Amino acid sequence: MNGRLRDLLLASLAGLAVAWVGVVGYGVVSDLRSPALPEVGDRVQQAADALRGGDHVYVAPDAHDRVTPAGERTLEQLAESSRHPVYVVVWEGTGQAGYQFPTDAASQLIRVVDREGVYVLWDGVGQGVVSEHLEGYLAPSPVRDFYGDPLLRLSEVIESVDAAAVVPASGGDYWGGPVGATAAGLVFATGGIPVALLLLGLGRLLAGRRFFMPGGWW
Repeated sequence: MNGRLRDLLLASLAGLAVAWVGVVGYGVVSDLRSPALPEVGDRVQQAADALRGGDHVYVAPDAHDRVTPAGERTLEQLAESSRHPVYVVVWEGTGQAGYQFPTDAASQLIRVVDREGVYVLWDGVGQGVVSEHLEGYLAPSPVRDFYGDPLLRLSEVIESVDAAAVVPASGGDYWGGPVGATAAGLVFATGGIPVALLLLGLGRLLAGRRFFMPGGWW
């Protein structure tokens, strides 16, 4: 191997190392910048405990005038018979329970229950959320109407979840799989070669040698 080829190989390896350090550093910084997850309030925790204990439906004490115990049993039977796991929570909306919007409460429920399924939250007349936590998505999309009688509306939501099909999510990752990751690495390495050559030149100067390497190829 002649000196020129050896130096080019060393520069390429240095560029790859610089690219790897940059990608790892970006991931570490991104993790550090990720906001801390909010604390779960008592209301969400009580609902999550009920769902983790085997129930598919949780009606808070302040919502029994909306869904009676008999209605709760009806929803439970529908949810249990659904082809796809579905969890229903009914309560009166409030801004003093550790979340701001129903979507926030649904995210907290999903995090605490930690089970695959469709989470349905009734938060008041016309207010609610249907959040899919599946290996894919439902098609057609479930009913998301929360106006009218809660028992009727929630029954329709559960039935629409049961009737839908789960469409697998497309694969891949941030870099688009192994091929994309390899291509990204080559791009980073190519951009890192000039930096590596500059560092090598500075190192040569500090060692009392010429900045440019022999051969005149750069």
